[in-house]
Amino acid sequence: MVTSYDYSILYKTFSRLIKNRLNLIMIELNGNGKPPEAPFVAFDIIAPKIPLNFLEDSNAFECVVSFTVYAKRKLEALQLSNTLRSMMGDTETKDILDKSTIVMVERMPIQARYVEETNTYAYMFGFDMRLRLWETYADKHEGLIEHVKYKEETDE
Repeated sequence: MVTSYDYSILYKTFSRLIKNRLNLIMIELNGNGKPPEAPFVAFDIIAPKIPLNFLEDSNAFECVVSFTVYAKRKLEALQLSNTLRSMMGDTETKDILDKSTIVMVERMPIQARYVEETNTYAYMFGFDMRLRLWETYADKHEGLIEHVKYKEETDE
């Protein structure tokens, strides 16, 4: 039986990766609560399920996620975003993603993502990534085949 993909895997995997490799906190974009002190990374799932074919008969699908680096200085936001994007393509990151059954399909270019605050600008740069994910199966062992009779066994 096919079950729904657990998107919390993405949050946990990327949060740990960003904390361990860049020492930055990752939050959910537009999540509840007060954001941490800049710099930090905001994460969002912008296209949760893109079928690989029009029949949607595969347990594999693609997903687009977004990373946005917030900082109080423009160059710091740009530098951290570039470092994060480069890190997502290296071997160490690919090995970590592989353990969570996440495959990076594409890293899109960095874009400026500014938003005006009350008196200042929060400088933001970010990029999107396309991932390949798999639905999980829960086997209830119904209709389990325990033995197959071969022709030699039936002729006796």
